[in-house]
Amino acid sequence: MKKIICLLVLFLFACGNIFADNLSHQDGEWNAGLSIKTSTPGLGTDWGEFNVEDETSHICHDAKPGTTSIGYDLQVLYFITDRVALGVSVGDEYFDYDVTSGLEMDVDTRVNNYMLVGRIFLTPQSKYKLYIPLGVGLGHVMSEIDMSPDEHFHYTGFAGNIGIGVERLLSQNWGLAAELRYNYNKFHNTQVNAHGHKIYVYPSLNYISFSIRIDRRF
Repeated sequence: MKKIICLLVLFLFACGNIFADNLSHQDGEWNAGLSIKTSTPGLGTDWGEFNVEDETSHICHDAKPGTTSIGYDLQVLYFITDRVALGVSVGDEYFDYDVTSGLEMDVDTRVNNYMLVGRIFLTPQSKYKLYIPLGVGLGHVMSEIDMSPDEHFHYTGFAGNIGIGVERLLSQNWGLAAELRYNYNKFHNTQVNAHGHKIYVYPSLNYISFSIRIDRRF
């Protein structure tokens, strides 16, 4: 997957030599995009891990979405000016085979986001357009933890992201972009497991993502 993304990035920048026209976004333009993304969680609760606390036995450990994920985003935006676009986005991301620290329990995590999004272009007239992607909305986090049997934790709460992106318009109809984003998802849930233990998961699930996006311009 990483090799494919690297090849797509090289293709994005090679397009600058193939398509010589210096195209720009226009007021009133619509833009529909599909992103393929991958995320690498960081260390610590603030950078990717969430806590799992057994309040009955007083054991607390971290659950890390440790393996690099695969996911996608669908976006539709409207350009208010050539510098500012606003729209909506839906996304899905899956972290497979995570391991808690201190205990050998498998953890699988899926994140669905439903966002209001925007892009603020810093260099709207350039061939390679730098921009800041922003998003706020709802994130639905689903985590399955192997507690023999598996326990499922679901929570819908605040989600947000911010990052930096570079875009290349290929024609009047198509564009390519690459983005690096910090993603925040509020996450907590309490339930009694099959052994009668009260389990509390908290407080958030945060991670860094990288994506390649293809856009259709209208």
